[in-house]
Amino acid sequence: MSLPVSASGTDTPTSQPQRVRPSFVVIYVLALFGIWMSINLPASVTLALRIGELDPEGKATSYSMAAGIGTLTALLANPLFGRLSDRTRSRFGRRRPWIVVGISGTIAGAVAIGVSDSMPLLLIGWIIMQAFVNAAIASSLAIVADRIPEKQQGLIGALSGMASSAAMLVGVFFVQWFPSNTLAQFGLPVAVAVVFCSILLAMMRDDTPAVGDIAPFSLKEFLGSFYVSPHKSPDFSRFLVAMFLTTCSWGVVSTYTVYLLQDRIAVPAEALPGVITLAYVIPGILAVIFAPVAGWLNDRTGRRKVVLGSTALIMATGTLVIIFADGLVPFLIGISIVSGVAGGMLYGGYIGFAVATMNDPNTAARDLGVTNIAFTLPFSVMPFIAPMLLGVGGGDANYAALLTVGAALTLLGIIPLFFIRSTR
Repeated sequence: MSLPVSASGTDTPTSQPQRVRPSFVVIYVLALFGIWMSINLPASVTLALRIGELDPEGKATSYSMAAGIGTLTALLANPLFGRLSDRTRSRFGRRRPWIVVGISGTIAGAVAIGVSDSMPLLLIGWIIMQAFVNAAIASSLAIVADRIPEKQQGLIGALSGMASSAAMLVGVFFVQWFPSNTLAQFGLPVAVAVVFCSILLAMMRDDTPAVGDIAPFSLKEFLGSFYVSPHKSPDFSRFLVAMFLTTCSWGVVSTYTVYLLQDRIAVPAEALPGVITLAYVIPGILAVIFAPVAGWLNDRTGRRKVVLGSTALIMATGTLVIIFADGLVPFLIGISIVSGVAGGMLYGGYIGFAVATMNDPNTAARDLGVTNIAFTLPFSVMPFIAPMLLGVGGGDANYAALLTVGAALTLLGIIPLFFIRSTR
């Protein structure tokens, strides 16, 4: 058995982490719950509300611009901060300092958005918030690789994914409780993150710094934050391709839910808000249920490839249900399969699968940052190519073509799994 390679390129013996206590698992999941809520709620709800207040006439265009800038910032920040965390030699460890930096920056961004009186200031706040929350995310997710033994990685990865789904379900209540208080809408989720991250940091007093001789942070190192060599990490590279492809149909369904309801299902305008709520809440509840199920299956059987392959099949099947849906009930069934059952299984398995295929523990945060790019990139890429597919055949928007391509790409995600050797 080969030994992991240190940052200096020399072999460094490592031992399998000891099983973590239930109290640590609970606090870790709650910390992630707070972190995810602090960014998922504004990304989905409160940012749009704030932009509607500042720019009521051009809110659609302004929101699209803010969403695009925020997504780009997150894609760059997550692996970059992960790389910095992997290289940190502070006496406080390599994960704790970046969780502190991340939460502090998130607070600053939330305050800037809350007090903004113009779109430029709001965009600055949103960029700050997206950048620094991803520092906290990258460092927190790396804890799974650092401290969690393989037999617990599936369950804890699943609970981490469940925390992301639950964050939105709970976060919506902050909007209902404080419908006109922007600072509360942005600040309370961050406050939850502060409380539980503080407890987590106290429990991680033994966080260790990076080891070995670390080269200066050069342009090559910076670019290396976003690149995984297929030659050096073949299984991890194949996993990233599988993740990206598997998520493609989910990216289509999630992005075009409102338009599918309007144009394909013909939901009346007065009923649309309530139906949209159902289309998000029902899958959200199912995702919270199925995430730990997938984690348990991964831990119990060790067959991560089978679980992820099954997830792709289920997601493609749900997309086909939506293609042929001729009413609201079949549509809700389809979106529940895609975003609820399959989405929950994906949340529950992807972190454990990533860790199982990573071959250098000294780049864990960077690698998980790149994993998050593979997970989220389809939500940006598929809308980019959608206009071409929607225009197939002329006439009305061809949602069937768009959904069919999404389902086909998801099924193609099964192929790289056959070539992964480091896990079953």
